[in-house]
Amino acid sequence: MAWNPLLKKSFYVVAAGAWTWALFLVLLLNPWFQRHALYAHTIHSGFWHNVSNPEEFGFAKGQVQPFTLKTADGESLFCWHVLPLDVYLEHENEIVQKTTGLVEDLKETVGYRILKKDEGSKVVINFHGNAGHVAQGHRPSTYRSISSIPHTHLLTCDYRGFGKSTLLKAPNIPTESGLITDGISLINYILADLGHPSSRTVLLGQSLGTAVTTASALYFTDPESTLLPTDITPPQDAVQSKGGFAGIVLVSPFPSLPVLLETYRIFGILPILSPLRGYPKIAKFVNARIVDRWPTLERLTALLAPSGKGDSRGGSGCDGVRLTLLHARNDQDIDFRLSEDIYATLESQILSSSSSSESHSHSSVLEERRSIHGGERVKRGAFAYRRVEDAESTKNDGGGKSVELEIVRYGGHNEVVGFAQVSLAVRRAFREAEAEAEEGKARFRVGLDVE
Repeated sequence: MAWNPLLKKSFYVVAAGAWTWALFLVLLLNPWFQRHALYAHTIHSGFWHNVSNPEEFGFAKGQVQPFTLKTADGESLFCWHVLPLDVYLEHENEIVQKTTGLVEDLKETVGYRILKKDEGSKVVINFHGNAGHVAQGHRPSTYRSISSIPHTHLLTCDYRGFGKSTLLKAPNIPTESGLITDGISLINYILADLGHPSSRTVLLGQSLGTAVTTASALYFTDPESTLLPTDITPPQDAVQSKGGFAGIVLVSPFPSLPVLLETYRIFGILPILSPLRGYPKIAKFVNARIVDRWPTLERLTALLAPSGKGDSRGGSGCDGVRLTLLHARNDQDIDFRLSEDIYATLESQILSSSSSSESHSHSSVLEERRSIHGGERVKRGAFAYRRVEDAESTKNDGGGKSVELEIVRYGGHNEVVGFAQVSLAVRRAFREAEAEAEEGKARFRVGLDVE
């Protein structure tokens, strides 16, 4: 039977695509290729963009100070310190006159002196996604957005092997434990070396950065957690932040890498594991060979566990956690439903721990969702908004736990992190942390016996 020429061409195109996907899947079984595909650290525009000259990316002269940070295992991370615009304006002449390029020690710069001198200073620690460098694509828009928040400095680094950061340690390729070591190193540098308190620090992560953020936050809550890799290399002077950070904001998170790959599409088009849904044995075989699994949901569960109690997988919980999950509904890379799944699990955990608590604490839950017609009013204009809070715990000790989920209508996978909703989430975290601190001071004053 003769084939229609158009049908014949279509068949060959489909067959070629299927064979290409099959070859890609076989290559993914190799750890070296798998990590190159996951982290994509060699794909960046640093060959024609000078990240040591932040003015190229829309910043004022001297507003961004590039510096290097040494990790405990010998890597050198390329970092940026971004000054808030209000602070920059106040010290503009001095900053411009003393502008330098890349420095080895941030503490020798004008920016550090300004940060240290300002008792009301706040810090956002940003962890970016895979591929690129610290200023790739839409990332500078995130920093510019955060820099508009009064007295709020931003510090961010390229992970090992990304951009200008080194990759000296075997296996000479980014790994889960390596990136977590980088995250811990940056946070500890800010808390210990720079002496900035965690109560005025927000952790912000996007995509892969949400996994790095969560793992790093768990380390500062419970460094012995069995949910952390055993081969991470923390600083010798690592501090512990049992009181928690001012907030944790996760933009486009995913429960774990195996779960993500079930629905993930490269560029929103090319599937990874979804074609294997009808072949469970093959899917299980491939799943078992994912080397860096990034179990973010399990780590968040441990982070939100009642303080001192933990769970069977390791994690003693934190005295206070203010967590925001933010996802764009039109994200073509990571389905927004994965954020809803994360939230649902954490909400159930908070409600369960609240109902079984000896102090009989209670939780509040709020849920709003826009209909297909968009007629209903939804909090903050989002497509969907949900919040659960351990209200009684917050009232008693100022160390309560809350989780917010905000599904915004636009922003896709990358642009959304520079949108106003992310900046607002950071502002809310600082505002709530400040309110709790003031309430704690008021309770302390009431308890004093004065004449």
